Amino acid sequence: MRSLEAKKELIYLRVLFFLFGLGIMSWVPRYPEVKAALKLDNGAFGSLISTGAIGSVISLLTVGHIVHKIGVRKVLHVASFLLMATLSVLSFTNNFLIFFLANIIFLGSISAFHISINAQGFNYQDRTGKFVITQLSGLWSAGALVTAFISGLLVDHISLGVHVSVLVIAIFIVNTYIINSLAPELIKANEDSDIEYKLRDLFRGFSFDRMISFGLICAIFLEFAISDWATIYTKEEIGISGGINTLPYILFTLMMIFGRFTVHYLLPKFTLERLSIFASLLAGSSFLVSIFLARAIFAPHQSIAFAIICIGFTLAGLGSSFLGPTFMNAANARSKHPASVVIGQIGVSNIVLAFILKWILAWTAQLTSLTIGLLIPALLLLTVPFFSKVLKSV
Repeated sequence: MRSLEAKKELIYLRVLFFLFGLGIMSWVPRYPEVKAALKLDNGAFGSLISTGAIGSVISLLTVGHIVHKIGVRKVLHVASFLLMATLSVLSFTNNFLIFFLANIIFLGSISAFHISINAQGFNYQDRTGKFVITQLSGLWSAGALVTAFISGLLVDHISLGVHVSVLVIAIFIVNTYIINSLAPELIKANEDSDIEYKLRDLFRGFSFDRMISFGLICAIFLEFAISDWATIYTKEEIGISGGINTLPYILFTLMMIFGRFTVHYLLPKFTLERLSIFASLLAGSSFLVSIFLARAIFAPHQSIAFAIICIGFTLAGLGSSFLGPTFMNAANARSKHPASVVIGQIGVSNIVLAFILKWILAWTAQLTSLTIGLLIPALLLLTVPFFSKVLKSV
């Protein structure tokens, strides 16, 4: 096969990351409809959504080694198909058991696709010397932002099932073309290292980097929480319904994109360690203050409370934008394993920690209020400075 030009390869990678965010986040802004169809309260719905972590853990433990063994191309094709199939099922079903099983496969497919394209991104970065992982993450966020706009426009006009199914089928077709076009540059079997990974190495070779793992989950749990709860929060706690209730989520995502595309302009003047400390404090404190003000002071004034939430989400998105990709870069720099294996191992600890925290948030919201539950990710962001020293390796 003829090699691709580096510029063209990067374009294809950008499109894959964008479509990844566009597809898997397409149903998130419409979670209130999913929750209503399943007839669940906040605690049960949050618990059900978080059970997808089972699929993620299985995928993260195995896919990094599978990529190393058979290459990226086959994994991307299988994961792309499963994402299309399971998301279509999730958007149509109101059966608890079917949803539970499809959600596990869906999250496992997300992790498989995530490992594969990020491993390819690190591979491109190593070959070209260009710092692109944060930018590629920004394009994932851009896809999530576009899908939030689409959901806001369609929420009162087209059913969730039709909206999501048509979108993911179209994305699957485009993904198939791009994956085949990228084939000459996609990581081949055993390309990352001379190490021969066997099944027993899944556990024997597993390493838990405490500083990276705890720092990463504290940095990105707000993104998880907002993805799961933002539209439900604005509808149930602030009283904003219809398409406009996606605005805080859109603003948060928009600023994440902006931050990921512009952080490199600050690197000549500030280290990533210093930037991460400042950014985490900005994100955590602004989100914390906005949630408190909206509920405690301006609750009777719906429009003012909503405006405050929008401001808080905007600053939180900007501050937390580059923290996750930066910790992932640090993980890759600190490990002797291939990038695909590093992503899988860090992902396992991240998913387990996220699973625990999602349950805590869901049942805190059920027993108290969603406002109190959302204080948890804000407080976690404020602890990121304690882990920032690991970023010196980036």
